[in-house]
Amino acid sequence: MPLLVVLELIWVLESVYGIARAEILDSIKELLLMPILRFEHKPVLQRFTLSAQANRFDLADLLIAHTAKNYGCETVLTSTKRYRSSNSLSLQNDKKTIAEMQAQRTDF
Repeated sequence: MPLLVVLELIWVLESVYGIARAEILDSIKELLLMPILRFEHKPVLQRFTLSAQANRFDLADLLIAHTAKNYGCETVLTSTKRYRSSNSLSLQNDKKTIAEMQAQRTDF
């Protein structure tokens, strides 16, 4: 199952059906255990579900950040209003300061 399908699943369950975060995470964990299903980057999804239990980041943004980290990205820029103060979501302990992020940011 492509990561994009999991991302859309999260969005639909949250936005359309109003399913609680914990239920969504439990469902994804159970799907990951099903041997009949194959997942793109299964370790990324496993790290995502563990990480999501320990914070309140938006699930879709968090999955995108974990996927980006898997490809070597250190920081993900987002337009999510919740993160407006920094415009970024970082999964590293040594994340850049807001001033550094803003200095590197290019507006189009």
